[in-house]
Amino acid sequence: MTRSFGLYNPGTNLRMIQDAYKIMDYIERLESIEHDEGSSLERRQTAAKEKSFQVKDLEELKSYMRNSKHDFTKLVYYKYIEGYSLEEVAQVLGHSYSNIAKIHASFTEYMKNPKEEQIVKPFANSEEFNEYLEQLREFINPKYETCCTHCGCTTIIPHEQARKIFANESKRERVKTGR
Repeated sequence: MTRSFGLYNPGTNLRMIQDAYKIMDYIERLESIEHDEGSSLERRQTAAKEKSFQVKDLEELKSYMRNSKHDFTKLVYYKYIEGYSLEEVAQVLGHSYSNIAKIHASFTEYMKNPKEEQIVKPFANSEEFNEYLEQLREFINPKYETCCTHCGCTTIIPHEQARKIFANESKRERVKTGR
């Protein structure tokens, strides 16, 4: 029996692909800093720490997409993040190749001309909606734990604050080295 499915929030799925590629690009840049012998040890260590945060973010995004209850999100994940062929995606999802190809063609067309996204399916209840909002907040603003070097206490640092710390440390390092 063949189940059918359609485009489910194509704009959200397109943004997830774009976010994944941005994170992958940022990880690549951090790796180049981490392995740059011309950079100070402190800067390379900072890049390595930030890279670990970014790798964690990327893995969480991949996990969210891979484990989504929507086959369309899984199609997007396997095709654009893992690089599967449409035949392989059809096998993994248990759909016919023709159905996958048709949905993929619609998504490709959408990517050429993104439209304002409409809510396809309302939430069943307020609890489901609140859970979705909490997951979205955590996805948009993840928090990182760090350990104090003086007392050993664990502190939670918001993602934006971690980025600011990294930027400030990089700026200080450039000033020190005169770059």
